[in-house]
Amino acid sequence: MRRQQRQRREAVPVPTVALVGYTNAGKSTLFNAVTGAQVLSSSRMFATLDPKLRAIELPSRRRVLLSDTVGFIRNLPHTLVTSFRATLEEVAQAEVLLHVRDASSTYGNGQKAQVEKVLGELESLSKPRIEVLNKIDLLPEDERRQLLDRAPSRGEIPMSALTGEGIPELLAAIDVALHSDPIVEAEFRIPQHEGAALAAIEAGMIVHTRDYEDNLVRLTVSGPASLIGRMRRFRA
Repeated sequence: MRRQQRQRREAVPVPTVALVGYTNAGKSTLFNAVTGAQVLSSSRMFATLDPKLRAIELPSRRRVLLSDTVGFIRNLPHTLVTSFRATLEEVAQAEVLLHVRDASSTYGNGQKAQVEKVLGELESLSKPRIEVLNKIDLLPEDERRQLLDRAPSRGEIPMSALTGEGIPELLAAIDVALHSDPIVEAEFRIPQHEGAALAAIEAGMIVHTRDYEDNLVRLTVSGPASLIGRMRRFRA
């Protein structure tokens, strides 16, 4: 069923971003906060067994699919390996991985190593990966302040999925990490009666300037290369 779903998605390519991390790192809470979905958020091991997919819009107006996956654990019993790997197929298909870590955990380094071990087994370590330090709301104020100061220099995103702090920075980081369908700038001259084209630009691109010349609308925009390509007949 998942293979058929992927084939349907590939017919209209949309990049996939997968959440990965040790169990109880807060992946499902983050998924719910970003997508508005109601995926089970629980401290129970393996609360998320089947990947959940939702479309989200990035600051650039690009749309991506966000995938929530099963939490990793140390020394997964061999009898379960095949079953769990079936739930991790979205990791292999994803363009960007969000490694969600519990910033309040005293076992953070060991959990990070275990996640990277599993990613290596899935041949996914070379994928672009964003380190997301979740649950900063649980840190003492001095530790939280220190983390906020040092995280940007390490390329980490400190955040709280529970309070929403850091979500805008996370979405911006995903925008930067995506290489497919890059953001490009363009200038259009569109007749005012081309309402569908104007609506598509408003919905899918960022409009920087707008001027009117007789019956034309002159726009400078930035947006996904695929969408700008579909509007090439209006390029100035």
